[in-house]
Parts: sequence; C-alpha cells; structure tokens
Amino acid sequence: MRSLSWRFPFRTSLARPKSEEVISAPPAREWPSPVLRWVGREANIALRGFEWQSDADHLCAWQRETYAINFPDFKLSLEFAQAFRHDLRRAFLDSNHALWMLDDPNSGPCGFIWVVLCTNSWTNERYGYVNNLFIASEKRGQHLGEELLSHAAGWFKSRRVERLRLTVTASNESAVRLYERAGFSVERLEMEKKL
Repeated sequence: MRSLSWRFPFRTSLARPKSEEVISAPPAREWPSPVLRWVGREANIALRGFEWQSDADHLCAWQRETYAINFPDFKLSLEFAQAFRHDLRRAFLDSNHALWMLDDPNSGPCGFIWVVLCTNSWTNERYGYVNNLFIASEKRGQHLGEELLSHAAGWFKSRRVERLRLTVTASNESAVRLYERAGFSVERLEMEKKL
C-alpha cells in the first residue's frame, strides 16, 4: 500500500513542544473531511467523517488484523479483499451506513467505526448495528474505541434509534471489555458447533 502522507502538509517540526509551551490545538493540516471533534487523553486525535479517496485503502488494510484477531483460521484472499472493498463502497454511498475515522495529525489514520441503521423486517424495530470497529495497536488503551462508540450512539439517537447492537468474538477479550465499559450487555448468545 502506498503511503498517503504526501497528500497532507504537516507542520515543519515534529518535535514535541516543551512542557512550558501551551498548545491550543493540534498542528495545522489539510483534512480529507472536517474534524468533528478532538478525542483521546490529550485531545490530539481527530474524529472525522470517512472519505473514500483518502481512507478506503487504510480501512481495507486493517481488515487483515481485524479478521486475524477474531477468526484465527482466516486467510485474506483477493476475493475477500475485493468483496470487502465493494461492500465498503456501497456503505459509503448509503445513508443508512455511517463511517468515521480517527486520525492522528502526525501519523495519519489510526482507527474507524462503521455503523448501520437497520430495520427488523418482522417487527419494524429500528436499531443501530456496529458493523466494524478498529483501533491501530499503537493507539489502543487510550479510550478511543469508547469515543467512537459514543459518537455513533449520538448519531443513532439523532435518528430516534433506541438500541445499539453488535457482535463480538468471545475470545477477543479486549473488545469485550471495551463494549462492557461502553454500556453493552449480553442479550443473546450466538452459538457454533464444528462439524
């Protein structure tokens, strides 16, 4: 994957500011989409909308790790990668889907969430679904996943949706803890049997 860093003008000095210097905002940069808010412990990570041209390659590249964590026997194939990119493109164009990125001004995109507004065809209940959430390994443990989930919850509330659902692999303990901290609880169990 080719680096996209050439598209973004960064500040000329990447040196950390001295402790007595006050920084009111992260470094100036041209963003692919407007920054919705600053998140993270130091409020130095941009939460912004997903843009196909600048973000699709990052999001697709993260799927190898996402699936490896959740499905140990998973092998990324060209067919899977193409199907995922196709589904992502369709979601980008569909108003019932929403995608947001986390973006570090110094190192670039570092996470995302993809959510879907669903309607149960039997009951007509509208609910939100977390389709995919990823935080780059070097950014984990900074409550960025909770920030993404909180932002998604606000998006659903503004659409009068009262429930948010997701599926998580039981062995992905850090993800389970994240969802529990964010207020999720087990309502149903999905079981599997190897044949």
